[in-house]
Amino acid sequence: MMARTKVDRSFVTALGVALCVLAGCTSEPASEPDAKPTSSAVTAATPTLNTVEEQARHDVLAAYNGYLEAYVKASATADYRTTELATYVGEPLLGQLLNSLFNMSRSGVHNEGRPTWSPRVTELRLDANQAVIQDCFDSTNWNTVGGKAKPTAQAKRYPVAVKAKRVNDKWYVYESTAQRSSTC
Repeated sequence: MMARTKVDRSFVTALGVALCVLAGCTSEPASEPDAKPTSSAVTAATPTLNTVEEQARHDVLAAYNGYLEAYVKASATADYRTTELATYVGEPLLGQLLNSLFNMSRSGVHNEGRPTWSPRVTELRLDANQAVIQDCFDSTNWNTVGGKAKPTAQAKRYPVAVKAKRVNDKWYVYESTAQRSSTC
């Protein structure tokens, strides 16, 4: 009976050592975790100005692209009753665009094809909630047809300067100046 107890204790001791090795036990006491986060943890938790600026630039361009997509869609049928433009465009540009679409509808004209554009944010003032976009608008494959539409002698690729502002954390395009006598 004594031999069995000795074998059982040896087995239990060996099993304990094996479990300790598998669990990563050491003879040194475990170190306490740092109470304060490292600088990388603080950086990850707090957005940097660059991150905030990049997000704002992305949002400004999304508003601009949304505006152009909505206008291209509305001009294909001269739909001056569109409400989609108001999602991306503020005054005074919204009224100007709707007036243009109304005049197209009244004249029996619409646009066919699709323009292209390549915008970039050239100025961003987060403190004033304002941005400026420079674009090269290409209307080569986008034409006014129907009614009494007359061809124009203006450039088909021209620079456009656009202003946007943030209202209630949403960006809107509110001014667009096309420089149709220039090319880009």
